Amino acid sequence: MVEAASAVSSGTPPDETLAELRARFVAAGQGQVFRFLDEGKVPAGQEDALLKQLRKWDLTHVAKSLEGALAEVETGGSSSAELTPPDNFTCLADASPGDMTEWEDAGYAAIGRGEVAACILAGGQGTRLGFDGPKGCYDIGLPSKKTLFQLCVEKICRLVQTAKERGGPSARLPFLVMTSPLNDAETRAFFAERSYFGMAEEDVWFFEQGTLPCLTPEGKIIMESAGVVAEGPDGNGGIYPALQQSGCLQRLKDAGVRSLHVFSVDNALSRPADPRFIGYCLSRNADCGNKSVWKSDPEEKVGVVAQRGGRPVVVEYSELDDARKTMRDSKGRLVFGAGNICNHYFTVDFLADVVIPNMATLFHLAHKKISYAGEDGSTVKPESNNGIKLEAFIFDVFPMSSRMAILETRREEEFAPVKNAPGSPADSPDTARAMVSNQARRWLSEAGLQLPGDETTMLEVSPLVSYAGEGIKEFVGDKFSIAPVHLERGLGSES
Repeated sequence: MVEAASAVSSGTPPDETLAELRARFVAAGQGQVFRFLDEGKVPAGQEDALLKQLRKWDLTHVAKSLEGALAEVETGGSSSAELTPPDNFTCLADASPGDMTEWEDAGYAAIGRGEVAACILAGGQGTRLGFDGPKGCYDIGLPSKKTLFQLCVEKICRLVQTAKERGGPSARLPFLVMTSPLNDAETRAFFAERSYFGMAEEDVWFFEQGTLPCLTPEGKIIMESAGVVAEGPDGNGGIYPALQQSGCLQRLKDAGVRSLHVFSVDNALSRPADPRFIGYCLSRNADCGNKSVWKSDPEEKVGVVAQRGGRPVVVEYSELDDARKTMRDSKGRLVFGAGNICNHYFTVDFLADVVIPNMATLFHLAHKKISYAGEDGSTVKPESNNGIKLEAFIFDVFPMSSRMAILETRREEEFAPVKNAPGSPADSPDTARAMVSNQARRWLSEAGLQLPGDETTMLEVSPLVSYAGEGIKEFVGDKFSIAPVHLERGLGSES
């Protein structure tokens, strides 16, 4: 495992003394954070926690991020008038079997050389699902009772095994797990208690999404109470500084990894390190890639891939005016329909050489009600917005790309979001479970097996058996005249 090393990587010595810490904050114009400490108002036992909190921040990064966010506001931010649909993307439905085979071969070959890694964005909690814990620990109700984390890891294990069988003796696929301060310890323990679901422990790298201090409109760090700084997560775009500060980016380079696939934890049909997508991006010599599904209707509340000033961007649902939202082409397809599903490809060189040097320009201002310390150091809750938070989105780096690749894939095969509580009509564990079952039904049918029950019968094929529908007939052989409800490697069938 890779342990956090943010203090070292951010330029803050791990053994920084109080005097050195104070001097650093005073030099940055942030000496006010020591007020309550100097006045003796920090509660007993909180002093060390406060100093630990202060030591983790690179104040140069904070200042540059604020400067970039303010510059965005001053220039008026984004303009809807500049938006045009992407002019260069590939629809999987239009690709030839030869193209898809070529991409898949290239992807597996890269995995076989140890040049690919996968990263799951797993900092969120299952609150909206009514689940008390990291969302990746959630069981959507499949016959196997596998959690989102287990489904993902088993897909990676299957990929590595297949890459070895295809002649890649060096096949290795590091799995990066971006947690948050809220769930890091619980996530690590969950993996350890389950022996990393069959992956080698050294191939599972945990790193925490960062936080940034909350600021006054004048740029001063806000104290939430006498002994606590007001802080907030820096958005999923915080993956970039977190990769650097944790040491994971350097470790990827040292391991010879060239391609990184990043995706969200809350998609039950995600295909981590998808060889077809990796190979497609390699064939385009892309430095950045995005896998999309086409919007089902104009009102589907997902961002879309577009262009602004000729540069690739993701436009949030709320940014699109009604005219663009409903615009259709001659075939009746939405023009602005390339829905973003948080499924991205990056070269490690692009991250290291382009993104990291410019990551302070990614952040945006969010005006918020931020609890602050009153004169006596106790927490005061404001009635109106009194401060700002800095946040970035993972797709904010798209305009930095010089060779963007966009692949439109099939929703029914790769996008089963798990966002809303059970019983919700869309994007719930129930709808995701049904999509996983329907996919298994298609795979089993294509393998020539007779299917049990009717369309409502729950079916499941373990990722250890098949990553994308391959190998089912070879695995089952003639053992079953009727497909099992749950096809699991090492377990046979369960009904």
